[in-house]
Amino acid sequence: MSSLIIDFLKSELTSFDIELTAKLDGREEVDFLIGTNHLYLKSIDLDTTQRSIKISKQDLGELKDSLFVALVLIIDKKPKVIYLIPSKQLSQSHSNIFIENEVSLMPSLSNWEIKVSSNTIPELSKFALENMIDKLKA
Repeated sequence: MSSLIIDFLKSELTSFDIELTAKLDGREEVDFLIGTNHLYLKSIDLDTTQRSIKISKQDLGELKDSLFVALVLIIDKKPKVIYLIPSKQLSQSHSNIFIENEVSLMPSLSNWEIKVSSNTIPELSKFALENMIDKLKA
């Protein structure tokens, strides 16, 4: 993960008096803590044709209340928007944003997919950082 994205996340959190700390025993992506909450950091570059990201179920682990996916949108080559998605939201199968891809023959390939488009932004906006601050501080 680029330091530009991490610096942007830290800066945005600091504006809400929230400190992001590195989790020393963390896996590759689940390596940040906010209090007792864990952050799994992903980014999506909207300057390219990329419109979704996939998160390995194996990497993310068990969906729980204290685990959030921090999704940073890159627009015009800069990180611009942060969504903090509670991990349990990923299992909302009726959603057109969160998709579960189950690979029964090779479970290690199973993943959660998050789609970002002009159609999904209004629904995603409820997970915008400023709307999720209370959950992080709880």
